[in-house]
Amino acid sequence: MCLTGCQVDLTTTINVSDNGSGSISVTATADAETMRLAPELVDSVNVDDLREAGWVVEIQSLAGDGGISVVAKRDFANTDEATFFLSQLSGESGPLRDVQLSRTGGVNDATYVFGANGGLPSGLAGFADSEALNTLGANPFEEALLRSGATLSDALRLSVRVTTPGEVTESNGDVLPRSSDDLSSTSIWSVPVDGSDLLLAATTRDRDLSAIVASFVSRALLALLIVLAAASVLYLATVVHRRSRSTPTS
Repeated sequence: MCLTGCQVDLTTTINVSDNGSGSISVTATADAETMRLAPELVDSVNVDDLREAGWVVEIQSLAGDGGISVVAKRDFANTDEATFFLSQLSGESGPLRDVQLSRTGGVNDATYVFGANGGLPSGLAGFADSEALNTLGANPFEEALLRSGATLSDALRLSVRVTTPGEVTESNGDVLPRSSDDLSSTSIWSVPVDGSDLLLAATTRDRDLSAIVASFVSRALLALLIVLAAASVLYLATVVHRRSRSTPTS
């Protein structure tokens, strides 16, 4: 793939809004030296399947660098769609597997949970399906990597960035600092490429306390009005009953 000092960066970014919709963006960047040593990288990037599945894919040359950047983007309507779309990217042996993204709760108090297994248990073969492996012969770019004498950890960096509404209640990633007016939280993980696995897990809770208080107060007032209305009806009924008893009969 590249000599020591060359680099391929692969970043998956997931942004979730408060109603569970959002977007996924996957960016792969290879520098000029990587492209010089592994020109087959461009030809082996098969984006037709992604485009047919509804992804928007752009392949760009990095100005003044000679490297390339491949960006795949897709919006999702809810967290179930996001889970399905993420499974399209990685498959069973890719760098991000068993992805689960969920939203539970109501409008004013919701919990968002992200989980996945990260890593490359099959090495570079995790980036290709069986048909691609047969076409390329062995793992993609494995020969170039062996020629370079570099390790996969030297050549490839994988990262995942997840932003969900609310405050972090649990995360084993690096949590970015939030300012007082931030409505979301972001966790970032560096995914291992040495054959080991890393469990990615993050949970946030989004609570609108003012809305919760207002809802509680409105329900309390409604209950009070019902009690007052019932008391008024009871009082009127009592008055009518007393008057009917005190009315003289002829």
